[in-house]
Amino acid sequence: MELKADELVVYKSAGVCRVVCEEEQCMDGRTYVKYYKLKPISDENSTYYIPVAAAEEKLRRLLKKDEVLALIDSMPRSAEDDDAVWSENRRERKERYTQILRGDDQKALIGLISSLYFRKQDQESRGRRFSTMDESAMKSAENLMLQEFGVVLGLEPEQVRGFIADRVNA
Repeated sequence: MELKADELVVYKSAGVCRVVCEEEQCMDGRTYVKYYKLKPISDENSTYYIPVAAAEEKLRRLLKKDEVLALIDSMPRSAEDDDAVWSENRRERKERYTQILRGDDQKALIGLISSLYFRKQDQESRGRRFSTMDESAMKSAENLMLQEFGVVLGLEPEQVRGFIADRVNA
């Protein structure tokens, strides 16, 4: 994967990052390795160094606009349409969340958000509290999705929810 300065990419769980440059560094004190230096668009204080040789497995290019719209159009409209990432076993759920959040499958990310959204609605309608672990997973997944969708659609992340709602309800 050949990247250029100022190009936007997705770095798995860190979200959308800007390629600052390609540089050689000696991290182990012996061997110089070429790295892509990345800055997350949501946190200019953070920096990631990804070995150029590992870029294919750790980074991906942003989705295209038609891919984002297709993902939005594929979102479940109700709990009955949901493929249910949910599991009653808390440990299994946490493992699934971690796998999806660290993965690179946008459809799985959308499925996670939908499943948790419908589960939260169900819990609240019964007067029950939504667990902190589930809430945290939902927010992390939403942040990753909203960030990339916002960049691709030319919207601020806070505008993406409204765009999705309008498109889903149309």
